[in-house]
Order: sequence, then C-alpha cells, then structure tokens
Amino acid sequence: MSGKVRGKPGVPVRSMERISNVGDVLMKRLAILLAVMFLGVSVFAQEEERDVLEVGFYGGLAVPAAGISDWNDSLGAKTGWDVGIDVGYFASSNIVIGLSFVYSQFSIDAPADNPASELKHRLYNPNLYFKYYFIGESNWEPYIKAHVGVENAKFTTPLIAPKYRAISYDPALAYGFGAGIFRYTSDYSGLYLEATYHLAATSEAKREYAEQTLVFGENLGVVDLHLGIRILIGSGS
Repeated sequence: MSGKVRGKPGVPVRSMERISNVGDVLMKRLAILLAVMFLGVSVFAQEEERDVLEVGFYGGLAVPAAGISDWNDSLGAKTGWDVGIDVGYFASSNIVIGLSFVYSQFSIDAPADNPASELKHRLYNPNLYFKYYFIGESNWEPYIKAHVGVENAKFTTPLIAPKYRAISYDPALAYGFGAGIFRYTSDYSGLYLEATYHLAATSEAKREYAEQTLVFGENLGVVDLHLGIRILIGSGS
C-alpha cells in the first residue's frame, strides 16, 4: 500500500481528511454567519418598516378667481377642470415633502358669436408641496397642505380683431394652501378629497409676439376641488 487515495494520485489520506474537516468547519461557520445576518436584517427591517413614499393621482374642478374670472374684459375663464400627480417623501410619519404637477383647462366666457368662445385657457403648474397629516386611530386622516412653484399660463389672447392666439406667457411665482381628508381603503392605498386655493403673481408676466410686448396684466387665482387616489410605498412593501 502506498498510502495514497485511489483516483487522487499525490494527495495523502491524512491531508484529505484535514481538508475535509476544515471544509466542514468553514461551512458550518458560514451557515451560522448567514443565519445571524438574515435574522439581523429581518429584525432591522421590522423595526424600520415605515411609509417612505406617497403617490397621488387626482382630478376635479378648477374654479377661476382673482384676475382670470374677467380677464381681458371679454375673455374671462369659466369653471374648468384639472388633473395632477403628487410624489412625496415621508420626512417623518406624518410630514411629507414632495413634487407635484397640475394641468388646468378653462373654457372662455365669451358670447357665442365670438370666435374665442370655442377656445381655451390653460395652466401648467409644477410645484414643491408640503403636507402635514393628523394621524389618529381611525382610517380617516385629515391633513393640511401648502405648495410653491412656477405658473406657466397659456391664455387665449386677442391680437388684431377678430384674431386670437393661445399665448404662452413667461413663468411666474405660484403658491397656495389647502386642506383635505384621506381614507384608507386598504393597507397601502385609499381615496382623498381636498380643496386648495392657488395664486400666481402673473400680472407682470410678458411675451414678445409679432414685434409687440403682451402683458398678462392680472394676478390669477384658482380654487381647486380634487378627488384622488393615494398609494403608499413602504420600506417593508
């Protein structure tokens, strides 16, 4: 007998046994380490599980106020509609800071024989918003909301009568505030109603068009009444 393992020339039996024992020990220690890591991650995830993001989709009525309800005398905005999306981050369990975009459209309050009566006014409003939720024990959560952003008004503007054109005026500072109430319909989603008052400093907003300077001339306001769906994304989801 040569003291060699058949089929493994040049490797002594005792060396093979040592390698096997070391391998077994390493495998056991690795298994224990992985188990401890898994338990640690699981416990940490349970302790840290919380809402991280909210996503809201909404639509509703846009009621003109301030200068656009009788804009340019004969081109006042009628009650219209808007749609929007909110994406917010939970800075704490009841404070959300996020980004929003709202599109609003209004018909024009002009006589039927005026070509402008078939045209529209439009608003494009990206903004930063802040929400504070009053969290209780029920499925209902009231909240307050404030926002600040940029108003991009695209309004049907009289040029040389009877010619009208939708003019995109320079961006202006926009801001507002409101309140709402959210109701859970499942663990991670629900419906909400909110009302906000939106203002924009558009009186000096201008646009150069056909060698003339057009000035918006009014600060606009909109009362928004929204119905929306809110989806929550959590660390444990």
